[in-house]
Amino acid sequence: MAAIYQQARPHTFAQVVGQEHVKEVLVTAIAKARLGHAYLFSGPRGVGKTTTARLLAMAVNCQAVPSARPCGDCASCRLVRQGSHPDVIELDAASNNSVEDVRDLREKVGLSAALGGTRVWILDEAHMLSRAASNALLKTLEEPPAQLLFVLATTEPEKLPPTILSRCQHFRFRRLSETEIAAKLAQLCHQADVPAEPSALQLVAKAADGAMRDAESLLERLLAIGEITHQAAEEALGLPPQSRLYRLAQHLAARHVGELLSNAAALYQDGFSPRSLCHTLTLTLREALYSKTGLTPDGPSLDLSEAELLRAIHTLDDEDARFVRRDDLFALEVALIKVLNTLSPATVLSSEPQTVSNEAAQPKPVHLAPSETAQLNWRDLLSQAGPQLKAFMMPAQADVDGNRLTLTFPDSHRFHFEQLKRRQAELEELVRSVAGNACTVVIQGTKEGLSLRSEGEARRSDRDSPKKP
Repeated sequence: MAAIYQQARPHTFAQVVGQEHVKEVLVTAIAKARLGHAYLFSGPRGVGKTTTARLLAMAVNCQAVPSARPCGDCASCRLVRQGSHPDVIELDAASNNSVEDVRDLREKVGLSAALGGTRVWILDEAHMLSRAASNALLKTLEEPPAQLLFVLATTEPEKLPPTILSRCQHFRFRRLSETEIAAKLAQLCHQADVPAEPSALQLVAKAADGAMRDAESLLERLLAIGEITHQAAEEALGLPPQSRLYRLAQHLAARHVGELLSNAAALYQDGFSPRSLCHTLTLTLREALYSKTGLTPDGPSLDLSEAELLRAIHTLDDEDARFVRRDDLFALEVALIKVLNTLSPATVLSSEPQTVSNEAAQPKPVHLAPSETAQLNWRDLLSQAGPQLKAFMMPAQADVDGNRLTLTFPDSHRFHFEQLKRRQAELEELVRSVAGNACTVVIQGTKEGLSLRSEGEARRSDRDSPKKP
């Protein structure tokens, strides 16, 4: 029994999902008998490149009137659909690029059409052609025989030689939208007489990532279980329940560390890998960002600013690559804690360090024109800092309170403390550029760090202090 994506292949251009910019040009060229001799179809996999190439082969050999080609029903169209038309040759360039294949290609290109129509060569994955095969193809494209049509399909057009690109009419196929895919899936479910919830089909469309063929393959898996519900779709696709992901995101936004980790552990125990949880949580935060910016109206609502959502997404995306080395619950917990630190560094860290009570050991604060409208963010400062300044800033615990930034160094990072003090002017300039010249900056050591003063500061302090008689 043929797979759904094979059964659902379009018989006419009108049945092709999306790609209007390609269909309109080809249909017009067919009707006016102005087709070129070589076409290049490029784009992601599963979006209709090979299907459109077959339809073009059907059209040039169709027995219907030009304005109705391809009809999909005549003897020639049926032969192309069945893959048995003698004048339509499909080759996979990845497995047909040897010297013998090139010789065979040269010999067959010059043959006349067996049925008196147009010979069509469809080269899939054309970027995989060897140098010899590319040279043979180029010779044919330069001096094409009469009644010969080449259609090259590829996912990587940049790998094709420029000499071949310049001799083809190039059409770029786009990824299909979730709405287009969901509508086609609903049509297939109706034809199969299987009820399906719209939210379930939307879930399948999202998982397909713009590829109609992938969506049809996923739908085939769901049709075997009968009625397609949202829950059934999540289970069949191996996706974490959306409601639990939203709950995880809400605990993240609320800085509820205990609930966040316990919910993550529960999902881990249910068999979801940390990498898939990290990825799907990233997508949930992206939906929240889209909703907050007005791009989509139905995303989750989280108590996070756009900047916080962006930092959280960036952090999770960085952590995703680390799961290749380690994919356990601890790795997931570390990733979540790192996200929490990007949202509220001062809150997430365990305790506030005690500052130095000795005024000589505590450097004086630097005042930068306080203003009620000042906005300061530690992560923004780090992202804007130069490599050296950022390295000296990183070990500090940052406490951002309105328009006041306090950097506290532990005793183990005395060197970083001293170097940042020497770069005080550079830090002030950074704060001005990020926060708008309206902040107070304090650099201090912890109670254990009374020796954090540089030797020069200590000598100046001893020299300036009054001596006892």
